[in-house]
Amino acid sequence: MVSLAAACGSDAGSAGDEGTSTTVISLPKGTVSRVLCKEEATEDLAVPTGIDVLVTNLIRQASLTEATPYEDYALRCDNAGVTTMEVPTAYRDVGPSPLDQRQAAVRASTDFEAPVETAPIITFLAATVGGTQFPTQPGFTGFIQQSADGSLSSGTRDPRDGATISEDCEALPVRELATGEFTGKAQFFVNCGGEERAWVLVAASPNNGDPYFVQLLAQARDAADAEAIGRALSTMAVDSEALAAFTAGLTPAAPAGSEQPATTLAPGATPSAPAPTVTP
Repeated sequence: MVSLAAACGSDAGSAGDEGTSTTVISLPKGTVSRVLCKEEATEDLAVPTGIDVLVTNLIRQASLTEATPYEDYALRCDNAGVTTMEVPTAYRDVGPSPLDQRQAAVRASTDFEAPVETAPIITFLAATVGGTQFPTQPGFTGFIQQSADGSLSSGTRDPRDGATISEDCEALPVRELATGEFTGKAQFFVNCGGEERAWVLVAASPNNGDPYFVQLLAQARDAADAEAIGRALSTMAVDSEALAAFTAGLTPAAPAGSEQPATTLAPGATPSAPAPTVTP
């Protein structure tokens, strides 16, 4: 057995917030590791009305197949103690692992190694505003488009080869999004590869005014996956103090071979309007 310690931050601004908590992970030899959060998934979660409407529209506008909803959910954390979200336990592949380069991002899928188009996935990340990469908050509509231009919708992740979301899917109009904790924009990309599957891209900033923004990028192959996206949007959280500390550890420009920010500029992006290239 291998034991690993990993920190997972609690929600920023939560009552009774006592900072980061430490969890110990015991791994059977040969098991792929993941960061385990101390907190449990929310019981009897009340999905905000805006998110409920978004999920209903996604299922209808993407003609997603009806499916039995996922019953079991778990809280998933990144390995920097910054971001958390709840996803189905059936999304058994979770990253980053405690051994990966530290990232202010968490992702989960039924299968990271499968062709991109065949497996649902949800990726959630946070980025500081005011730093080197994002000196000002990007416009969310343009940010979503640049992310769609640089993120795969089909093909293989390793080696990276395939069609991007912009190339593979039909873009529907950008819509307003309010989760209760975040306000921003969302956009559906449907009929991907001529199939009844869709991508959802979200960019939003916290209502409390903290200097960061978040992105959620997810693929739904059926109605159950759409509801899972709604659950992630309802529960996504950022420890803003941990994010500030994480970002400070990456700036100014780091020496060659040192850690870099979790987000990287998309092809064609400029410093004034950058966007991450997300490999979902």
